[in-house]
Amino acid sequence: MAETPTELTFAYPGVSLDLFNSRFGDQIRQKFPNYRINYLSGDYANIVATTPSIDIVIASASAMPVNVFGYKLESNIGDLIKKYNYDLSKQKQEPIDALQTFGNGAITGLPWTVANLVLLYNKDLFDKFGVPYPKNGITWDELYDLAKRMTRTDGGIQYRGLTMNFNQVVGWNQLSAPYYDTKTYKAMFMENGFKRVFENAARFLSVTGNEPRDSQGQWLNTRNLFLQDQTTAMLLDNSGVIELAAKTKINWDIGSFPVFADQPGVGPSVNADYVFITSKSRNRDAAFQVLSYLSSEDYQAWAASTYAFLPTLKNADQIMKQFGQSIPGISSKNIQAILPKSFAAMQVITPYTSIASLEMEQAAKDFVGGKDANTVLREAAERVDRKVASAQGK
Repeated sequence: MAETPTELTFAYPGVSLDLFNSRFGDQIRQKFPNYRINYLSGDYANIVATTPSIDIVIASASAMPVNVFGYKLESNIGDLIKKYNYDLSKQKQEPIDALQTFGNGAITGLPWTVANLVLLYNKDLFDKFGVPYPKNGITWDELYDLAKRMTRTDGGIQYRGLTMNFNQVVGWNQLSAPYYDTKTYKAMFMENGFKRVFENAARFLSVTGNEPRDSQGQWLNTRNLFLQDQTTAMLLDNSGVIELAAKTKINWDIGSFPVFADQPGVGPSVNADYVFITSKSRNRDAAFQVLSYLSSEDYQAWAASTYAFLPTLKNADQIMKQFGQSIPGISSKNIQAILPKSFAAMQVITPYTSIASLEMEQAAKDFVGGKDANTVLREAAERVDRKVASAQGK
């Protein structure tokens, strides 16, 4: 199959041709020299409407409901998995389960990378204030105490103990508490599991001096407080921040992501990125060879080394030894802290995930503004329910 001259057309909404080629196109051409790789960029809705054949779409779990299923591009690839004896058991189960749940049991694509949540810390700030670095296996309560110790004013500068990508910390939570009842699409923000997750994260925002806002009450970019201002001791963010940190002059390292004391070893869920063979593909067999390659150890080892992308494979020890090797400033870090002993199950993917995620940002701002957790969650749920009903045309 790989020896047969074949033309394959790709779409990856929101990504430039140069970025597509550097991440995928050049590697695919090298692996399959007889394949002609075309890439479609521009207005995605127009591309789908006017292009007779699109073979492969690349999309994250959160974008998949719109960019794949929303345009009716999904296609069950179970026949190809069987035909080519593809071993699904090599993949992390959580992204496969999430895909099958959304696809009513069908497998419509394969994961090529996952994003995880990580804890980064500024070693110079801990040294400056004589506080020990975050320990391996740290619990949320221990992290909270550490954040309070590191929150202080010194030399007229406000130092924050910990800032976070709040909506991801809540959305990719370790309890797998969902945004929605997937039968009714009603927000479940007031349910016990979700409320626990929200209150656990929000308490960091209520530490005096640790609020992510300025003296005028304006919300600050929490990532920049760590990467640029270097006034935050610790940052909880997605794993993409590791490459950004490597490009700074911060003396930083990676700590293990905090766990709930009653769930030791359970890390947050992952947000997977997938490659899909579409219903418009005229070259399904050739496209599946590409999917197999992008989900293989060879490609994922290259992606981990070159771009610090996390692998989707279960047995990824060898790949993680190469993580960030091509990026100055990463190889010396505590790489083994990136992956927990186990991941929490992914939230059930819905077409309305982005609505809930944005409302979590607003809920955090309202909480910092003085409202209590019950109020902000109830109000956020009401807003989400209205927006979902509007999206459903009700």
